Amino acid sequence: MRIHTVNLGDLEIAPDTVITFKEGLPGFPHLHRFAVLESEELTPFRYLQSLDEPPIMFYVINPFLVDSGYEFRLTDADMEDVRTNNSSELTVYAVATIPEDIHAATLNLMAPIVINEKDRYGKQIILLESGYSVKHPLLGETQ
Repeated sequence: MRIHTVNLGDLEIAPDTVITFKEGLPGFPHLHRFAVLESEELTPFRYLQSLDEPPIMFYVINPFLVDSGYEFRLTDADMEDVRTNNSSELTVYAVATIPEDIHAATLNLMAPIVINEKDRYGKQIILLESGYSVKHPLLGETQ
């Protein structure tokens, strides 16, 4: 599959790298197919690139790199949605908001994205009563 992205230009996406989000993402229920793209200049961030609407992409990062104590539990229904019962098959990302002033960058720790790397299914989990914020400071306290 060939797509045109805003940040990386024209890309060929291998079918075995497509991640299916059965319910889409909150706010984007019509987007079901994504790919996680890497760029050396962006490390440790990655792009969660929509394949259904290629202009749409999200910066994501492993939340454990920012908060080593980050933790949450998946329900049986969540595990069923990503088609695994083995948490070691899952990769976790947090969506990052990176404004022009990098010191104001935040992570959404309230809604992690979990991806079954083996079977290529993903889901964004909303942790309503977790105490985590949708605007967790990426670089310490926000101003």
